[in-house]
Amino acid sequence: VEFTQRFDGLSVNSMADLILPRERLELALTRITDAQREALEKAAQRVRSYHEKQKQDSWSYTEADGTVLGQKVTPLDRAGLYVPGGKASYPSSVLMNAIPAKVAGVGEVVMVVPTPRGEINELV
Repeated sequence: VEFTQRFDGLSVNSMADLILPRERLELALTRITDAQREALEKAAQRVRSYHEKQKQDSWSYTEADGTVLGQKVTPLDRAGLYVPGGKASYPSSVLMNAIPAKVAGVGEVVMVVPTPRGEINELV
């Protein structure tokens, strides 16, 4: 809370005040242009397609002497993402971090974005 005040110029009472409810996120989609939404959706599809091809499966085999060797691929339970805000605010940072996490099977993705003076970039 202290650093949010110092660096973002935003005064809040608690960390809970910084969480955007789903309704606010859905509202952001209505505030961008159709062209912006189409561009984001196309980019998201391309990022998803690329990372689907990178997915790996677990595998193992047993050597003649009984030794079991292999690789176990297990997604994280949750991942935290930092997306730059303010002057350097890029929607591509959201796509390039959140989509690979979801493709990998991460259960919960949490994103933090600085909001200078409380200004929310609808594209992020």
